[in-house]
Amino acid sequence: MFLGPVSDRGGAPIVLVFFIALNILFAQPASEPLDLITYGRIREEGNAHSRAMDYATELMDGIGPRLTGSPNLKKAIAWARDRLSGMGCSNVRQESWGEFGIGWRQRNVWVRMTEPDTATFIAQAAPWSPATPGTVAGEVVAVRGFVEEKEFEPHRGKLAGKIVLLGTAPSAPEVFPIDKPLFERLDDRLLAEFARYPLGGPDTGQERFEKAFARFELLEKAGRFLAAEKVAAVIVPSGNNAKGGASGGTIYADTNYTFGWYVYRREQALQVPLVIVAIEHYGRVSRLLERNAPVRIELNIDSEFTGDHEEAFNVFADIAGVDPKRKDEVVIGRGAPG
Repeated sequence: MFLGPVSDRGGAPIVLVFFIALNILFAQPASEPLDLITYGRIREEGNAHSRAMDYATELMDGIGPRLTGSPNLKKAIAWARDRLSGMGCSNVRQESWGEFGIGWRQRNVWVRMTEPDTATFIAQAAPWSPATPGTVAGEVVAVRGFVEEKEFEPHRGKLAGKIVLLGTAPSAPEVFPIDKPLFERLDDRLLAEFARYPLGGPDTGQERFEKAFARFELLEKAGRFLAAEKVAAVIVPSGNNAKGGASGGTIYADTNYTFGWYVYRREQALQVPLVIVAIEHYGRVSRLLERNAPVRIELNIDSEFTGDHEEAFNVFADIAGVDPKRKDEVVIGRGAPG
């Protein structure tokens, strides 16, 4: 059984998944008659007595973003245990899957342009961003995302005190409209298409992973370079990736890999304040800079690290079976990350 989304604004790729071991309640051999009364009771419960929206608003509106290792995730775990117990589940418990890394939370963030016009931007701190020392202000400088380490050199000695507008896309980031379902069932036609794909060849398997980790290593070096240059802060657009944007929503702030994949580890933590802004606000600043118009921004990131060695947990519970013939049989239900 899976309760609630595993990530949203400010969340990590996998924030919370509940696994519930279910004793078989309704499984029956084909030779046995269907228990239509029980099936009707199940439909009635789902259609007339569902608490899905109550749980959703308690979790998403009441507790809010649940970044892995964050205080809000601890609240969500306690909430989940309470609700599962209230549903009548037994043996409700949390089990550690090991040490995660840094605990972090965002308390307050604001960003505004002061020249050539005044404008308040929609913004969020990137997960695990350090705080700024109060309000910082500076001239904005656009920096294209780095592809090679040698691209650091043209910027050396020129960025101190600046606010860096950093983008990785080859052009202005775009918002991709959601014009079809986010998931689709793999029918026979799609499966046949997949069957035509070669299993080997270039850029697959180990080679693909090696390229990805080399990319993350470069991003980590880029963050250390900008910190050494003493930039005031870095601004990136929502969905700062090679395709240049994100679909849906105002801000996409989930897994933060702008300066490396492992920024949630103390030894690889971010060294510069990093903020994510809505694509249109990023685009406005970018267009002004392209026209050589001076842009100044001031911002404040109020964030807090809550621990260096936060433990992470899954939540489990059992639903006792009622069929005396199968009371010792078990079905494992898994909530998929999404």
